[in-house]
Amino acid sequence: MQEIRDRLGLVAAVGQHRISTSVQVFDIELVFLQLRKCLELIAFASLIANKDKYSAAHASFASHWRAKAMLDCIEQLNPDFYPIALEMPKLLDNGVKHCDRVPDGFLTKAEFEQLYDRSSEILHSRNPFTSKDPIVKLGYSTKEWVSRIQRLLALHLTHLVDGTLWIIQIPNEGSVKGFAAEPRAFAAPSTT
Repeated sequence: MQEIRDRLGLVAAVGQHRISTSVQVFDIELVFLQLRKCLELIAFASLIANKDKYSAAHASFASHWRAKAMLDCIEQLNPDFYPIALEMPKLLDNGVKHCDRVPDGFLTKAEFEQLYDRSSEILHSRNPFTSKDPIVKLGYSTKEWVSRIQRLLALHLTHLVDGTLWIIQIPNEGSVKGFAAEPRAFAAPSTT
């Protein structure tokens, strides 16, 4: 998780022109390489507790060039792999700390797929014979993509492949923290 924070920091530094390769196209590629790496780290994080499953997923990842295929592979190994963005905890009357889900403004799974695929389009050389539009439509600005990833991960619930639940806090600075969580506190919200 700290690596994701550091990579997002690099993206922000390039966007603020604090870091540059001195060639605009290289800066753009650097940014989208970092974003794609962040997405890969998010996808594989829930498998880290199981080396065999992580290795199997990572090995087959090499054959996936679309986000949906990669996420489907991860989901087969851990159906609850995608992080759940949380609000800061509230102390309830019974002494239990409870975290509500973040309602919006975070990177959704569909947006994950979109950003991953758009990043791939930017990173791969364009076929000079294609009739495809040369402009890659990102959906959000780079700054907004970074914000959405940060909102997802700042405080999030993760289901590890072994079934344990952890709340992970990624502060802007300092150590990433993890807290064991209880399943009953994170039941799916009611649809009624």
